[in-house]
Amino acid sequence: MKKWKFLTAEFLVVCLLSVNSLTMVFAEEEQDTEGSVPASYTIETNEIPGWPQGPAIESAAGAVIDIDTGTFLYGKGSTEKMYPASTTKIMTALLLLENCDLNDEITFSEIVYDLEEGSSHLGIQAGEKMKLEDAAYGLMLASANDIANGVAEYMGGSLSGFADMMNARAEELGCVNTHFANPHGLYQEDHYTCAHDMALIAAAAYQNPVFRKIVTTREYTIPETNLTEEERSFLNHHKMMHEDEEFYRDWCTGGKTGYTSQCLNTLVTYGEKDGKRLASVVFRAEGSEIAYRDSTEILEYGFGEFSPVIFENDGSDSSFYDIMGLRYLGKAARFQSPVWERPPIAYTGAWLMLPNTADPAEVTSEVADRSGSWTTLSCKYHDWPVGIFVGDVQTIFAPAQMIFERDVKVPAVQSDPSGDHIQMESLDEVLTQTTTIFEAGYQRVMEYTQGHFLAVLIGGTIALAILIVLIIVLIFRCNSESRIRRRRKQEEKERRKREEEIDKMTTAEIEAELRAVMEQERLKKEQEALARAEAERAAEEARIMEEKAHETERLIDELERERQERLAAKNKGNV
Repeated sequence: MKKWKFLTAEFLVVCLLSVNSLTMVFAEEEQDTEGSVPASYTIETNEIPGWPQGPAIESAAGAVIDIDTGTFLYGKGSTEKMYPASTTKIMTALLLLENCDLNDEITFSEIVYDLEEGSSHLGIQAGEKMKLEDAAYGLMLASANDIANGVAEYMGGSLSGFADMMNARAEELGCVNTHFANPHGLYQEDHYTCAHDMALIAAAAYQNPVFRKIVTTREYTIPETNLTEEERSFLNHHKMMHEDEEFYRDWCTGGKTGYTSQCLNTLVTYGEKDGKRLASVVFRAEGSEIAYRDSTEILEYGFGEFSPVIFENDGSDSSFYDIMGLRYLGKAARFQSPVWERPPIAYTGAWLMLPNTADPAEVTSEVADRSGSWTTLSCKYHDWPVGIFVGDVQTIFAPAQMIFERDVKVPAVQSDPSGDHIQMESLDEVLTQTTTIFEAGYQRVMEYTQGHFLAVLIGGTIALAILIVLIIVLIFRCNSESRIRRRRKQEEKERRKREEEIDKMTTAEIEAELRAVMEQERLKKEQEALARAEAERAAEEARIMEEKAHETERLIDELERERQERLAAKNKGNV
């Protein structure tokens, strides 16, 4: 019967539109479209001298950004006005995480119903209460527009108030062609952005550890609430995360899908590989397959054609082990890594992202900001920004070279025209005193182990048992996730099959089937009415029978009372 109800709604749409195919309205995620993509935009990064030639994607616009340096590795029509659809929710989630405690509770108002028909939602009801943490997962993984409205009202007082917050944050991030009008991305003419700006927003969000935890989650369950007795479980919509999908890539860590009929398919994808963290954006793709294929191409282009370039310290030949005294730790020396044999880096954040074929000597820099002892340099390769680094005269050693397996020597960065230079102090002088700390710590650990062997053994056994339990739980969760994905694929297959059947039907056939469905609905209602009448008649008969029984019982009681009275009178006369 649910199937017939579904068909009834869809056939009504067909009759109203008077066309030969049925227009289905689904959630905005991963839809195949037949819209019109604008004229091809220029791949602006291909015009940079010495820059690797990027792929010619089918999507109208796209961008790839290195999250850690902010370098744009790829751009096609990246500043052209585009409609973002549900990728808007990345900004909504970022503001939620930056301004709220996720342990707090939100009470949704009737604003959750203020959505266009057919948009994705989780069936949130007015008056329903939920932890903000659960709301954040529903927002990003299930793309719930009702949650987006509720969060916007909770933070901004209204949708317009929250839109002001979104636009202010976009301006802080350096967006150049963005104006938000709602928290969910459903089409509005004044709700737009561009691939460049969405990449900036996506990179800023991914640097938030809580957002990163949410967006990389494959499955989540919202527990029952004050108004729902059932749990809400859902999978991350991004197909590149799931091993049983054809678009799966092991380096994909998450992302956000989006679709409306006006915006077509949009997709934000995060990837991590070889020490690089990238984010891609594609807008206005004619179908989800094109969006995933384009995202894969430009991200693999980013991973394959670029590498981090490290500015190393020329002021000290001592390695990390020499400075920290780790060469004197006895048996612990077997844990030493060749990476830590390199000279330490004297700057925090002193690395850039450049093409593999680039000559680092062609990198220029200029002072972008100077605050106290800190100096920020903006670095460019043929006038294209490739990152920044920050120097501090009170140098604190950080073994950042461990992040990169590629050892690149870079000449000293050019100073600004004023002649100012970043100064460094000797790292040996700064950190020599830490040697004794490491030696003392190692000695205390060894003494404790020798004196408390049984405690160490028991603790290790408990830790091993906990690890085994976690592995078992993980196996069960993986099996559950696989079953859910199989069920979703089967449902999707049945839906597409039904769509194909409907597309082949003529208008007359559709109308005939619609009339048959409506006749069945009428017969069902008549049967239900007859059943209710029969039930009411049976109830009335039962009531009458009960009244008659009570009346009979009363008459019997009266006759018995009269008989007793006559018997008593007779006995009295005999006496």
